[in-house]
Amino acid sequence: MKKLIVAAAMCLGTAAFAQSATGTPSNPAPGAPSSQQIKGPTTGVEAQEVGPAIGDTAKKVVGADKDKSAKEAGAWKMKDAYSLSGTVKSPDGDDVTIARTGDLPAVELDVRDQTVVTLDGKTVKASELPEGASVRAKFQLDGDDTVALELKATSPKGAVKK
Repeated sequence: MKKLIVAAAMCLGTAAFAQSATGTPSNPAPGAPSSQQIKGPTTGVEAQEVGPAIGDTAKKVVGADKDKSAKEAGAWKMKDAYSLSGTVKSPDGDDVTIARTGDLPAVELDVRDQTVVTLDGKTVKASELPEGASVRAKFQLDGDDTVALELKATSPKGAVKK
């Protein structure tokens, strides 16, 4: 008889604990939180929209929301440019590789339409720079690209001038 009473108590106790204090969705208990309390207040903005919105706002604040055409149209200031010097290792249409002295690695600069390229004081195309020419470059970073703003080269010693 004791076993039967213990079994009944266990079943009733388990059933009592299994029931939720919130009742059922169609018949909630009087003390149950409302669906708005469960879900919390709403702002009308989905969580996955917050990150991009913050990024866009940050870009507007620092002025980085300008399109690339504004940069390419001369929005870069020469006073904000980095500079380096070395010798022309290999000119190649849209790129010029500059070898630097010592253990410094060579630098590949993108040459764009606005890049000012001079050789011995005369305006030339980047592809016309001779290998071994001494060059001073001013450049800026555009994402992962290193973009040349100005390349001032002098012909290597012993080069034949045309």
